[in-house]
Amino acid sequence: MTEISPKIDIAQAAAWSRRAALLGLTGIASGAFLGRVFSTPAQAAVGGELQIMAWEGYDLSNELADWRKSAGVQVTSSTIAAQDDVQAKFIAGNPPPIDLAEYNQAYADLYIRQMKIVKPIDASKVPNYNKDNLFDVFYEQPTWFADGQHWGMPWIWGFNTLIYNPAKMAKPTSYTDLLDPKLKGKIAITDDVTGSWPVAARVAGFGSKYPFLTKDELAKTFAEFAKYRDQARLIALNMGDLINFMVSGEVEAALCADPAIIYQAAQQGVALEMSIPKEGPVLWVDAWFIPISADNIETAHAFMNQALDPKVQAAVATAVVQAPVSKQAVALLDDKNRTRIDYSQVDAMFAAGLPGIPPQESSDGHAVYSDWVEAWQQFKAGM
Repeated sequence: MTEISPKIDIAQAAAWSRRAALLGLTGIASGAFLGRVFSTPAQAAVGGELQIMAWEGYDLSNELADWRKSAGVQVTSSTIAAQDDVQAKFIAGNPPPIDLAEYNQAYADLYIRQMKIVKPIDASKVPNYNKDNLFDVFYEQPTWFADGQHWGMPWIWGFNTLIYNPAKMAKPTSYTDLLDPKLKGKIAITDDVTGSWPVAARVAGFGSKYPFLTKDELAKTFAEFAKYRDQARLIALNMGDLINFMVSGEVEAALCADPAIIYQAAQQGVALEMSIPKEGPVLWVDAWFIPISADNIETAHAFMNQALDPKVQAAVATAVVQAPVSKQAVALLDDKNRTRIDYSQVDAMFAAGLPGIPPQESSDGHAVYSDWVEAWQQFKAGM
């Protein structure tokens, strides 16, 4: 992936962080995973119970309340704390009948081609997924549409970036600003591989190559990133930990965090702000997918269709302070949320591509996922 320098005009933003570690997949990296999988017969009509897995605040419980009532749908939602919570359901046989779950774009190949835990989507049953409604970067792109099949429905996007306390420090304009000696013991790193690994590669000068680094480049990456670890107060296990430390004043800046903490901190009387570093933020896109164990497939399709409705898109983007995939939703946003991002530059923002995860296997000398996991664990052990 090349370095991302999107032209974004953002005042403030908020949404729960969802970019956590896939540390439970070292078995997958070595090729040992997936027992026998069973599924129950699919329900043939919209209605009944729909089991979903979603990030905190992203289950559309408020935005789809009227639809659920009119369609006779009862949603049972379980929270995703880290992306590996999802695939962990499918490593052993007999997974629960989950009808819908979310995945970060970095996991598309792993879920679709390697683990094979994704059912194709019938796009004819998701009419809101159309070229007139979606920005081009989300419509029939390889991340979600491959081999003539729709595997995921992208529905919300955003980025992780620098978050800081303006009452305690000047606005940082580069990741390297957090190495100021005055910030010793006052910054935080997040235990978040899809956010932290690309940043580690960027500050080491390998951003344009990530995630395809050699083992030597991987070693150099974490040697450079160790400067930030040695500067840090903590490596936050989750956004709750990070919020607590920033609200208490122990941490003045986070290296790469979901802007959600701005909203959460504000509820506790602390004003945080975000900054887009010159090296660029880390973009992400979440998509809904139908797992192989789903048994209420018709309702899953109907749910995804509602999630892409422009009014719903505007409502959820406002609620979580992120960005809609529906271009028609932009006009429905209030001024504050519509001007956070320059939506005329969406194509430019995504021109560099989206960060993935390191390959599970490699025949050309690239460090593989398990190498990164080991390096990350050693990095954290150095705190």
